[in-house]
Amino acid sequence: MDRIDFDYDVLIVGAGPAGCAAAYDLARAGRRVLLLDRRTFPRHKACACGLTRKTLKALRYSVEPVVERECREVVLQEAGSRFAEGARVADKSFELRLRTRKMICAMAVRERFDAFCLQQTVAAGAELRKIENIIAVRESAAHVELEVALGDGVIETLRAQVAIGADGSNGQMRRLAAGLEVQRDALKASGNSGDGSAAAWIESRADELAPEPAWYKRGFALEAMVPFEALPPELPEGDAAHDLVFDFAPISGGYGWMFPKGDHINIGVGGFMPRGIGGAAEEAASYESVSRALLAEYTRGKLGVELERVPQVHVSGQHLGLGGQAYVPRGRVLLAGDAAGMVDPLTGEGIHSAIVSGQAAAGAILECADEALADGYRERLSELQVMLAFSHEAAQAFYREPGRGFRVARKRLLRHWMLKTYADGLPHAKLLAGLRAMAQAASSNGMRAMEKVAN
Repeated sequence: MDRIDFDYDVLIVGAGPAGCAAAYDLARAGRRVLLLDRRTFPRHKACACGLTRKTLKALRYSVEPVVERECREVVLQEAGSRFAEGARVADKSFELRLRTRKMICAMAVRERFDAFCLQQTVAAGAELRKIENIIAVRESAAHVELEVALGDGVIETLRAQVAIGADGSNGQMRRLAAGLEVQRDALKASGNSGDGSAAAWIESRADELAPEPAWYKRGFALEAMVPFEALPPELPEGDAAHDLVFDFAPISGGYGWMFPKGDHINIGVGGFMPRGIGGAAEEAASYESVSRALLAEYTRGKLGVELERVPQVHVSGQHLGLGGQAYVPRGRVLLAGDAAGMVDPLTGEGIHSAIVSGQAAAGAILECADEALADGYRERLSELQVMLAFSHEAAQAFYREPGRGFRVARKRLLRHWMLKTYADGLPHAKLLAGLRAMAQAASSNGMRAMEKVAN
């Protein structure tokens, strides 16, 4: 076989946190990396952009220049016993405040955070190119091709040894990769070895996108940025404008939030788990609607502000990629971040998983032989996927009946575990076992078992 001169070593679709995390490590290791994105940076991105300690630790560089506030307290709110009756307003008597001397979460604006990370990645040696669309993905035994539209009718074909799909929940790469899997399985069933010849090419076109893979799920969130100067002297429900709030009252299977930034509050509502969750009912269950009307009502109740009357207020929405605990990499197209469903279904946090999965993809590319690439990536994802699987179990238990979860969370040791998990992740097996017991206690009377693990 003739030697192939690749345009790049790695093609990465999507220049957000996952794509940049992968590109940064690869470029620093001397690989020729091309980042492809449809947007021009800086660009707006719907995201509360709370950077937990584990996120800051995972990053290869400091993001202090874009940090606008540091939070050392998290406020958890619920509707109390009336939640099951349809009450959707937080009861302050059920409020839970988790404090620590160390910073829990750093606040940034996603537009500035992404632009800063991209700047570091390009400085490390990655190349960035704006595209309009991915037209086709083709994979052979030796390499992968992306056919891309550059605008004005210009189409270009790019070749590399590996491609990473990091283009988010609404991107094309996940479904194109699913199409490759269908074709790959068909070739295997037909006895075609896929030896790199023209007959062995596997092709999936954008106008014939495969259905979403069965493991992939979506949540949805809406947010608004409300300037501090638009707020009344006292907020109507007694909240403080600078509180970091997770409010589980306004929606079933999700929460409302208030994340304070430098000059504004990011307020939003998101849904991550369907109603009627658990067992066979989960697949058929529907999500409670996250609508602009719900966000407007929530903003009115929490901030005393009418969104439509705030000059230049920015309201935006975003799908969240879930189900990543069941993602199995195959072939030469690896998925990362939201494209791989890596959002935490309990907290809705996605930036940490995006960074870790991007770095895992880069690690597999740098350290694994071609035939071991997919397995190597899966191995490097395993710790993150264990965490996501646990979060899925915990979310099912918690969102089924938040009141029980709050009662369990009032135990002092468990409050420490909750805060530790949110800020730092799951660093060892005992913590995971304790949190699993907490999730079980949230849906049963397993308190003694939980305390036994804690001791």
